[in-house]
Amino acid sequence: MSRSSRLLLTLLLGATVAAHAQTPAKESSTVNCKGPFKALLEASAAEKRGVTLFFNGQSLSGIVTACHDDGRIEMRSQQYSRVIVLADRIDGAAM
Repeated sequence: MSRSSRLLLTLLLGATVAAHAQTPAKESSTVNCKGPFKALLEASAAEKRGVTLFFNGQSLSGIVTACHDDGRIEMRSQQYSRVIVLADRIDGAAM
């Protein structure tokens, strides 16, 4: 299994575990993202438009629902109700 496949599998498994957590996620009305992709991530949350994130040769599309201070970005997509991505792993973003 290639490194990029393992990374994507880890992200997806992390999203599955997080979706089954006991405490519900707090969704605020405003999203305050940090980093070089701040404008795209915040626009995705505000306009409810999809954004595609690229990391290590893989891509993930969805709508940003929350950004956390510790660098986690929460998204939802047609396939998954909740996906958590680490902001420092993102190589590129497109909207």
